[in-house]
Amino acid sequence: MNWLRFGHPEFLHFLWAVPPLFLLLLFGLRQKQKALLRFYSNVNPAHLQRHKFQAGLLLLSYLLLTLAIARPQWGAKPEPVAERLDIMLGLDISTSMLAADENSVRRLLHAKTVIFALLEALEGDRFGLLYFAEASFVACPLTSDTTTLREFLAAINADTLTHSGTRISNAIETATDRLISDQDDPTAIDTNLGGQKVLILFTDGEDHGEETISAAKAASQAGVHIYCVGVGNPTQSVPIPLPRGTGPENTPYKRDANGQLVLTALDESLLQEIATAGNGNYYPATVGIAQLRTDLLQLERQKFRIRRDGEYQERFQLFVAAALILLICEILHFAAWSRKVRT
Repeated sequence: MNWLRFGHPEFLHFLWAVPPLFLLLLFGLRQKQKALLRFYSNVNPAHLQRHKFQAGLLLLSYLLLTLAIARPQWGAKPEPVAERLDIMLGLDISTSMLAADENSVRRLLHAKTVIFALLEALEGDRFGLLYFAEASFVACPLTSDTTTLREFLAAINADTLTHSGTRISNAIETATDRLISDQDDPTAIDTNLGGQKVLILFTDGEDHGEETISAAKAASQAGVHIYCVGVGNPTQSVPIPLPRGTGPENTPYKRDANGQLVLTALDESLLQEIATAGNGNYYPATVGIAQLRTDLLQLERQKFRIRRDGEYQERFQLFVAAALILLICEILHFAAWSRKVRT
């Protein structure tokens, strides 16, 4: 019976006492009847009926109180309604993110700091994590429990970045597919109003692919807003450190085929174009998340019901009330009979 359960089913074992008690009451009433017939030739049937009625009330009260302490439950509790936004966080993990700009802070570390702050500021929304360089992959699907996402994010460091080249268009297409495929949520109140979807790219804007702007426009038409957070310095180019163990000790920085040092700078113009095509906005990572958070809070959120799997309404009160009514009836019946006998 999926519609009924007991909070303390172990107390149901007390119900085994009901048949013996019933038989004991019947035996007691018969013994009393035999005893009365020894002294009276004619016993008033009403006298015995009163005792049977009282015994029945007490037995039913015991049955109801036993069920009450077993805590019967049925009927699901009302599911409260909340709102949330689906946000895919796209983190650039190409080797250019190893470059250090202001205060000798690596771009990757700066981007992770901004993401952690955003997770704190938008608690309650659903987040996913996507890594991208030449290829893109979803490290953590959309979830309201960001503990695992934080673990994935914390695990990314300079030693794990070995990807050269960046295709932002690939990241946009991968994120859009995942955001759209995950929108069929059975807890949603109205599946036709799934709320707006968001992709936030944390990158220095270096892009070796094509069709990035057209990919952003296609994502916008599919209902995905693209926001870009630029990590790096747009006015000063810096060298790209090689990941540990990938180059000679005397050449710690990336060089081209001619041996020339490869420099990298934040490409704000491309990120602004992507954000405009994606119906979003661009923010330098140096300004923090205040404006980004404000803009995200203005987006339409999906309304959904908070599931309470396995939670039922407590119904023991009904059984306690019924048992009390039966006990009160037994007391009133005894009082009425006593007055009748005295008169």
